[in-house]
Amino acid sequence: MNIRERYNIEETLYSFSFNPQKPSVNQSWWFLAGITTGVIALLLFFNDLGEEMRWVIGTFLAYFLIHFLYDIQIASKIRFTLDARSNAVYKTSPLLSKKKIMNLDEAITFVQSEMGSWHYALGAKKSQFIKSYRISEGFSSGRKSDERQDAYENFILVKIGKLQENVNSNRNN
Repeated sequence: MNIRERYNIEETLYSFSFNPQKPSVNQSWWFLAGITTGVIALLLFFNDLGEEMRWVIGTFLAYFLIHFLYDIQIASKIRFTLDARSNAVYKTSPLLSKKKIMNLDEAITFVQSEMGSWHYALGAKKSQFIKSYRISEGFSSGRKSDERQDAYENFILVKIGKLQENVNSNRNN
């Protein structure tokens, strides 16, 4: 799958939009397979488990199911649009309409890491560590991850950089 399909990219001369969480949909389906296996195991060993243990396992399975539904129905459909004409970065989600989250000329892309993997994030220059937005899938070590990272950097980050340069050059003229 090429990077345009992977991130559902749409671009024009002055705008660029993509869904940063879309690549995680495949992992979410594996997550559902694990939930299904857990439900089957719970049903098989229902009589062997105490009532407290059944409630604990059932609660965890319900939480994981809600998390799966959130990932599939909401998180994977969150879209970021970088618009050079209006000098804005917009976030669109199924729950909220299009919302301006920062000026494009103030946006900075940086790396955030968590528990052995890392991802790219977007934040305003003065408050990037207070409020930032995840704009890539998680990367780790390995050949496949390195290939996905290179494709991301050479396509999406380059497009973001060009739009920022476009805004800055229009502002200086």
